[in-house]
Amino acid sequence: MTAVAQEQQQSIESDLCRRWRPALVSFFLRRIRNEAEAEDLAQEVLLRALNSKTAIDQLDGYIFRIAQNLLVDRARRQQVRDSHASAILSETDADLYELDPERIAQGREQVSSLIAILGELPERSRTMFILYRLENMSQDDIGQIYGISANAVKQHVAKVMGVLVKKMREKT
Repeated sequence: MTAVAQEQQQSIESDLCRRWRPALVSFFLRRIRNEAEAEDLAQEVLLRALNSKTAIDQLDGYIFRIAQNLLVDRARRQQVRDSHASAILSETDADLYELDPERIAQGREQVSSLIAILGELPERSRTMFILYRLENMSQDDIGQIYGISANAVKQHVAKVMGVLVKKMREKT
């Protein structure tokens, strides 16, 4: 683009912005009552108008059509967000239980059983399991500590998991 064409384009942009920005911001403020969002939407309208193939002299009728379409798009997006948020909330609400004393006692009993089962395991396997599952240490790092391969650590952890699952099922 030549310097003259760039200057002409900037002049058109400036005129368009000066002419329509206040009216667009006012239009959006009456409908959404959020000044920052109204400014953003007005800017979006002006960008779309400038990028359109419509002649500059025909933009007058086109500007508010773009603005109305942006409001419709905004409402649709908000509706999707709201329905998604309510679906998530209803799912989480269904999974929530009251923290009653019986449930707390059951949880404590399960933790005590888990600790007792871990205490019955060989120290080396128990330590590897705790480092991997509770301390989030990598199998490679654990393997280096014990001088074994990461695959051997994986086997130890899997064996401990198998024992825990089996014994916890027996207790219930």
